[in-house]
Amino acid sequence: MPETRRRLLASIAGLAAGIIARHSAFASQHPQPLPSPNAPQNQNAPAGLDRAGVDAGAQQNSKITPLAWSQIKTDVDKLFQMTSDLRDHVAQTNLASTLPLPLIKEAHQIEKLAKHIQEQMKV
Repeated sequence: MPETRRRLLASIAGLAAGIIARHSAFASQHPQPLPSPNAPQNQNAPAGLDRAGVDAGAQQNSKITPLAWSQIKTDVDKLFQMTSDLRDHVAQTNLASTLPLPLIKEAHQIEKLAKHIQEQMKV
């Protein structure tokens, strides 16, 4: 009977030692945090300019034809004119009354044109 108790106590002590060793091995390893996607890639670059080279390289890779670029310029000029007209109409509108439906439609047209320009520039 004392032999089985010794064996039982020895196996419990071995099991406890194994658990403690395993825990201490994992406790010494600290998880490394993932780098932030907003972290600067170049530590020597001024703030906000560290990704300037990356954007310039991406812009060179996209090939916009001169015809497409002139269309984008025309659309941007039209967008500027539409927003200026909307600003003038809003300035003339009585704030005490409800917003007129033509102004809402005009704002919707401006939004559509802006999205169209954005899609043209992605190509």
